[in-house]
Amino acid sequence: MNTGDASRSRQVAGAGKDPAPAISVIVPVYNDAAGLRTTVTSLLSQGADAQPYEVVVADNGSTDGTLETALALAEGAGGRVQVLVESTIRSSYAARNAGARASRGDVLCFVDADMTVPRDYVAAVRRVFDSGVVDYAGLAVRLDARSTTLASRYNRVYGFRIEDYLETARFAPTCCMCVRRKVFEALGGFDARLESSGDQEFGQRVHAAGYVQRYVPEIVLRHPARERYRALLTKERRLARGVAQLAFYHPDRFGHLASRPRSARIYLPTRPARIRERFEAAGIPLGPGGATIFSIWSLPLKWTAALEQVRERRRLESAAGRRV
Repeated sequence: MNTGDASRSRQVAGAGKDPAPAISVIVPVYNDAAGLRTTVTSLLSQGADAQPYEVVVADNGSTDGTLETALALAEGAGGRVQVLVESTIRSSYAARNAGARASRGDVLCFVDADMTVPRDYVAAVRRVFDSGVVDYAGLAVRLDARSTTLASRYNRVYGFRIEDYLETARFAPTCCMCVRRKVFEALGGFDARLESSGDQEFGQRVHAAGYVQRYVPEIVLRHPARERYRALLTKERRLARGVAQLAFYHPDRFGHLASRPRSARIYLPTRPARIRERFEAAGIPLGPGGATIFSIWSLPLKWTAALEQVRERRRLESAAGRRV
């Protein structure tokens, strides 16, 4: 498969002292020094029962001092952390592919740079894959809200439904995904042309190839909830562009995503009763009045996603026309 990944990364720090780490944890990052520090610090604070492991930071061409933070973290990690730069292709999936190529573990774990892993993360992942049954795992994610803004409450409810993703769409988000190296290499890694939804495209290839996927709720990673409306809008735009790219680059599997919606309901407010059901399922109480507020409040998110998907599809089609 042509994944558009003709990148050339360069290693800038660390090579790993363990002769054969069991697990490689790959952390892509772009302009997020504080988030990277949080994630790597938690990865370096594993319990004494952790098997040999390594952390691979794949910087995607940061311009704000994130690379310097990564280098400082590597310097104090005793060879546990290596840092590389993937600046040829601006794509988190290109960075993840570069990190995978530079890694040495039999199991590849992907964690985003702003997450916190538990102290038994490495040992628990090792137990899952030592069973010999699992080839691909999606771990649980808990969203931590530091405030009670409408955005943070909404994000906690609609943020990460890992079990649903695996059951209905056969993928886990790359912020909490683990896969055997042999599977990753056999399938060619992620499609670096995708800005978003590369985890979905890869996960479905894993499923189609007959590998065993499993949700592992006992391993819980923590992710900060988005607390501002602007952050939710930014996420919706990125996800919408990813959907358009899926349909464009993989029309045989995702071409239906580019078709016009059959019903205008997606442009209308979500029924308050349905919103209440989602909040209650997440253990967050919400009255009828609050549900009505969220029904109207979330409407621009839906409109933004629909408009951005159309824009991206047109951009891709125009670029393809210019190349012909």
